[in-house]
Amino acid sequence: MYLLERINAMVREQGKAVGDSIVNVDTLLNHRIDYTFSAYAGAMLARAVRDQHIDVILTAEASGISVAVFTAMTINNEQWPHPASVVFAKKSRPITLPEGGYYVVDSYSRTKNKPVKLFLGSHVIPKGGRVFIVDDFLAQGTTLEALGDLVRMAEAEIAAFGVVLEKTFEDGRAAVAHFQAPLYSLVKVIGLEGGAIHLAPPSLS
Repeated sequence: MYLLERINAMVREQGKAVGDSIVNVDTLLNHRIDYTFSAYAGAMLARAVRDQHIDVILTAEASGISVAVFTAMTINNEQWPHPASVVFAKKSRPITLPEGGYYVVDSYSRTKNKPVKLFLGSHVIPKGGRVFIVDDFLAQGTTLEALGDLVRMAEAEIAAFGVVLEKTFEDGRAAVAHFQAPLYSLVKVIGLEGGAIHLAPPSLS
């Protein structure tokens, strides 16, 4: 579990508490991407689903993409020659997605503090495919739930959810419990009192 301990240490060293509800990790994931951190996180998330076949790793733009890519690299080393693809839901519809050629769901961005829509081309996830949904944060669960809804629209199967940081005090797990898929988080933030980030002991669960 060395990688998991290192991931937690990096969040403790570089993360900042903003008020009593926001964790700022913009030197790791959300503004400057530390690829070592993403590689560690991807390797641990891949370990969580190592006994399953994965067809697609799905995330939302933009902060989850680097972790999703490294997750795919580890998964694909183990299930080659049947690699998983990386797909990210878009927050605006490009002209390459024609009317009738996409799925869309409503979500909410905590960091931008406003509603957003997530778009997914109807051709990028195969019907019946097994999808590992990966994201940077789990807070209230709005993004993960929206991604789960997109998978269902695509008539695919959710193999599991995986997140890098979970704010356990916001109970986001409840929002995705109805999908009946396992959820794994690497860093569990249990509080932000006193301007500090308080973490639970590292565990892949």
